[in-house]
Amino acid sequence: MKVLFLSIMAKCGVFTHVRELALYMQKRGVTPIIGFIHNPKTISLFKITKKDMDGLIESIKGLEYFYYDSDESLLKKIQSNKFDLVHAHSPIVLSSAMAIYKKYNTPYIVTLHGTANWNTLHGASLRVAKGIIAIGPEVAASAGSEFKDKIEVIFNGIDTDHYKPNNMKNNHGPLRILWMGRTNGPTANGVTYLSKAIRQLRRKGIPVEAKVIGHASGAGTGELELCGWVHEPLKYLQWSQIVFGRGRALREAMAAGNVGFLIGQGYGGVVMENWFDEGKTPLLSASLKHGYSKLNSQDIMKDLLDFHYRRGLLEERRLVARKIAEDHFNIWKMVDETFKIFQKALQG
Repeated sequence: MKVLFLSIMAKCGVFTHVRELALYMQKRGVTPIIGFIHNPKTISLFKITKKDMDGLIESIKGLEYFYYDSDESLLKKIQSNKFDLVHAHSPIVLSSAMAIYKKYNTPYIVTLHGTANWNTLHGASLRVAKGIIAIGPEVAASAGSEFKDKIEVIFNGIDTDHYKPNNMKNNHGPLRILWMGRTNGPTANGVTYLSKAIRQLRRKGIPVEAKVIGHASGAGTGELELCGWVHEPLKYLQWSQIVFGRGRALREAMAAGNVGFLIGQGYGGVVMENWFDEGKTPLLSASLKHGYSKLNSQDIMKDLLDFHYRRGLLEERRLVARKIAEDHFNIWKMVDETFKIFQKALQG
């Protein structure tokens, strides 16, 4: 099976998702090729620099890829390349998938990576798609009732062979804390409250080292060292003991052996084993509408104090976090479920 993945060159989870899905589909026997839309408009939109490009490309070694700047240029690039299927991963590339379908009759599927008014904005493309994947129930619901019978929810999987712990016994000295993600608006509020909690800890004389990996636009980060976006966060995740985040970032952090604190618009505290009882897949959104608590810096400080004073608990919870990632976030589950969508699409 030869699959063309259409995606974007951007410092975001979509790029990471496509890279890891393609790598593991390759291990499964699929022949993946990635087509990245790349033109002045997308460079401006995603604020991509030459340094960013170098880092992104370095991370996809082992995969075949190419750039295209328009639907017309894409059709020319693939005219001598027969694909069985196209998998589109961004609204920006939906017209490209449709163009390939019209010219070469190649079926395509779509993965929705975020909430949007999909029916109004992209209804025509979704109707033609042979399959639609949503990365969570909320994303699926945002597509509207018309597509509810066509959408499959497949949660993000994490490469637990790559995101793995280094030294789980290193739990002495200052608490080493990361916030990791890419958020803005209400979902960035958690960083402000985390910063306040760290300030309160330091005023009590509690030694803390804290960093921000990624971007939390609009958040107060005064107590945390800003590291910006990093193309390979593993060394930071192996440095830290505790990571605050949501979604994919939190899954990667837990796989690397960090106690995972769910934070965003609201606060979920430590991700626990019983969240996954009876086959449940919790929404790691920290959204207030999903029942998570309102943000309170005192609650965060108290939870961190518990780990400061109980280092045995810190080691135990780090081991549990890794186990949760192995049992529930492993990328092979995502790959196997996506492969079934590929097969179904090719069967008509």
